[in-house]
Amino acid sequence: MYYVADTHSFLWYLIDSPKLSIRARSIFELSERNETIIIIPAIVLIESIDILDKKKIDLRFEQILLKISQSSNFILSNIDLSLILEINKTKSLNDLHDRTIVATAKIFDAHIISRDREIKKFYKKTVW
Repeated sequence: MYYVADTHSFLWYLIDSPKLSIRARSIFELSERNETIIIIPAIVLIESIDILDKKKIDLRFEQILLKISQSSNFILSNIDLSLILEINKTKSLNDLHDRTIVATAKIFDAHIISRDREIKKFYKKTVW
């Protein structure tokens, strides 16, 4: 099964934050045991840079890249024409980051790991 991580769920997983739900944590743990794949949209990395630059989380960007590169169960999803076309179809979400995450999930037919209420309203295959 495929999952798409939104920015906060991914960062909270990396820092072992208590803000991450038990269910979300268990999905990341399944990935560590090679039992599922977690897709990291490029927009999540871009948004992570902003969060780290603002010092909202004590983590270095290089640590994020290292975690992704060391795991065979994290797939980095690039921004390409098919994603852009899918983002364009997702007009009922106002936030461009959320639109990109939802579009990525649609392309991969994946669940989204997120507590974001707007994403949950729009995309029914959201877990938290």
